Amino acid sequence: MNKLLAKMGLGEKMSKNFLAILIVAFSGAIIYGLPYFRFDYYDVYLETYHLTNVQMGVFGSVLGVFGMISYLFGGIVADRFSTRTILTVSLLGTGIGGLVHLLPLNFPALVCLYAFWGVSSLFAFWPACVKAVRILSGSGDQGKAFGFFEGGRGVAAALMAMAAVVAFRIGAGQMEDQAQGMKYVIVFYSVLTILMGVLSFLTVKDDKIEESERISFQGIGEVLKLPAVWIIGFVTFCNYVFTLSLYYFTPYATGILGASVTFTATLAAIKRWFSLFGNVGGGYITDKVGTGKMLLLSFLAMAAGTLGILLLPTNSGSIMAFTVLFIVIYIFYNVNYAMTWAMMDEGAIPAKYSGTAAGVISTVGYLPEIFCSLLAGALIDGNPGVSGFRQYFGFLIVMLLLGVVFVCVWIKYLKKTKKEETVK
Repeated sequence: MNKLLAKMGLGEKMSKNFLAILIVAFSGAIIYGLPYFRFDYYDVYLETYHLTNVQMGVFGSVLGVFGMISYLFGGIVADRFSTRTILTVSLLGTGIGGLVHLLPLNFPALVCLYAFWGVSSLFAFWPACVKAVRILSGSGDQGKAFGFFEGGRGVAAALMAMAAVVAFRIGAGQMEDQAQGMKYVIVFYSVLTILMGVLSFLTVKDDKIEESERISFQGIGEVLKLPAVWIIGFVTFCNYVFTLSLYYFTPYATGILGASVTFTATLAAIKRWFSLFGNVGGGYITDKVGTGKMLLLSFLAMAAGTLGILLLPTNSGSIMAFTVLFIVIYIFYNVNYAMTWAMMDEGAIPAKYSGTAAGVISTVGYLPEIFCSLLAGALIDGNPGVSGFRQYFGFLIVMLLLGVVFVCVWIKYLKKTKKEETVK
């Protein structure tokens, strides 16, 4: 196996820890099934729980508020405590929350549940994942490592989403009981998340990932002084706006273009298979050309693709063109998403600060969670039909172009840093 991985261009350290990286990757996909499955079944979720688009947006804002608080302190926790424990507790807690979702919850109760998920799935879990992948791979394999990490997440998410579609169809049955179908989806995601928590406890070894020095809480001061951390945070901010906005392509396809719920749910599952092209392929290319060039290309491609969708005629005849453009956008999005974390090594952020730095970056980068869904809901409810979507997608294009600006700042920063090192 190691010989095969070596032929694939992976370094010794990454080859040795490849399975562990995949386990962390699968965990990093499965845990977010419950907090975000509502987007794959957007219209059904609205109807089942008698919600408005604004209320749906509130769930995203709640996740964002608790996530923003959690990420910063969670990063410090990730640098001080057992990664295996963090992964296990996060997965089990999130899965149990899913079982609670089966109860007849009203809107305030759902808000509380999403607040809980904001802590259970976001607190130290994500910083711990980033730290683990970085430590499990060598410095020359960071692009490939995060490419396989995000690619593994994509594969796991694809399998999970396709299985969820099956669960929904079985639950709905011949009577097309969509509320019952939704319950089957929730049960599926809950059980899977709990099982992954058990698997993580049994397979992830702390001695493989606890190689960096534990830092004190004062270490956050050193992290805050690093310009690379802030630039990566701003790039992540722009990219995460798009991450959250991907979900609104589904109601656009159903409500504006006339696609069926089954079609969009299937597309949501199929699209994740294309993440491999972006994640893994982008990782290999990035290790050769650098993060700056790849991020620049990705942001521009996503902006152009989104503009292309806006220019399509608003009828069912555009569904095929929409599908092609959406998949192309999704491929470049996955290049982008994986490479933002590879920037940590290129920016020379010390390995012992990996968790804390990831926490700070996530605090800044994931701020859109607070307002993005709420903004989308307000625009769509306030401007019925295609108008609301056009306004929101226009905002999205602006944010992608802002991402281009921050990537240019990153390229300039790396050149300046390299020049200073040469002088020394």
